[in-house]
Amino acid sequence: MTEPIWSAGGVGGVRAVLDDLETAAGALGEAAGELDDAARALAVAAQVATWTPARAPAAAGLGEAAAASSAEAARLRDLAHTLRATALAYLEAEDGARRAVSLAGRLGEAAADWFGSVAWLHRTAAVATGGAGAARMLGVPGLPPTTGMVGRDEASGLLALAGEDYARIVAGLALAVRRAEAGEPAYRAVEAAPVLADEAPGGLEDLVGRLAWVHVQGGGTLAIETVRDHAGVRHLVYVPGTEDWGVTSGNPADLEADLVSVLGATSDAARAVVDAVAAHGIGPDEPILLAGHSQGGMVAMIAAAALADRFRVERVVTAGAPTGRIRLPPTVAALHLENTRDLVPGLDGRANPETARRVTVSHDRRRSHRADAPDGSRTVAEAHGFAGYAATARLVDEGVSDSTRAWLADARPLLTEAPSTVTAYRPVTG
Repeated sequence: MTEPIWSAGGVGGVRAVLDDLETAAGALGEAAGELDDAARALAVAAQVATWTPARAPAAAGLGEAAAASSAEAARLRDLAHTLRATALAYLEAEDGARRAVSLAGRLGEAAADWFGSVAWLHRTAAVATGGAGAARMLGVPGLPPTTGMVGRDEASGLLALAGEDYARIVAGLALAVRRAEAGEPAYRAVEAAPVLADEAPGGLEDLVGRLAWVHVQGGGTLAIETVRDHAGVRHLVYVPGTEDWGVTSGNPADLEADLVSVLGATSDAARAVVDAVAAHGIGPDEPILLAGHSQGGMVAMIAAAALADRFRVERVVTAGAPTGRIRLPPTVAALHLENTRDLVPGLDGRANPETARRVTVSHDRRRSHRADAPDGSRTVAEAHGFAGYAATARLVDEGVSDSTRAWLADARPLLTEAPSTVTAYRPVTG
């Protein structure tokens, strides 16, 4: 059975293919036009030749050349038409890949999740009203199954209805949160923790594992891993996701950073990344890769853009992050991992740009056929969790498409196992 995973963008993406085919079709059209002009000129010359007896024998040859030019022009136009039809076929093929899950299957999942959610509510009510005895008997329920009813694409489609009002609404929410946080300690700088010896990630799966480790550190801690070997010096920057949902702690990885970052604006979380890179003593010619999960992916993108004019920022990897509204400099290449059952990547109401430098991998983890699948992606937490994104990253390491293979091949100098040092940077507030 085919694993429900595909990519968009990149050098092998549909947009790149369409651009190449359109360019080729345009060139063929121009060549056909030039041949038509030549055919007309030859036809005129043949006609003129018949007026002079001495030149009359050449008229037949000129007429044949005119006919051949006209026929070649028609052939080139047919070829251009074929190329454009091929471009349309690519679009239809990608649309088919994105619709691999049948409507009947999705309706069945939605119905199952609806009944499952109702049952979850009943269990929750029983635990709440029955006391400790009921809790021991039923167990405290987790999150209800929901991803059959709504996922990335549904969330994105719903929020896209806000249109140009989306940015205004989010900016208003960010302002309200900022006012609520007026009394919390202000971000000032970052301080480095003791350096740890380790081994650098050899692929995307290991990279996601590093992000899970950063998440456990808490307190808005980010980390920079430095590798020094025969190939030179390189750095990998790991950015944490949302850690603080309140308005008093001062942790920059908070709700305000979520709201600001989804619009591509700078937050204290992004400033902490920029400050950590500056404090780490990275040389201007030493390549950098930034990676982040959820909010961390948005912040990594924004920090990459802020650092690109001073440092050699080459790559960004995001997992479960809404990044469609965030721009990158043309020198930075991005790879976005998105579980189609994960709500979070759809919270910006906009798909990622399909350019040669940005590749988006979409994986329907709820319908995964892999024997090593660590989760069912049936709940919000499962769909957004590190375990599922590590499994998606493993598939990308193995090869999903021409675009992902080309992206990883270019990123290989930054993702090669070698002895490394890891420095954690904790925000200083107050």
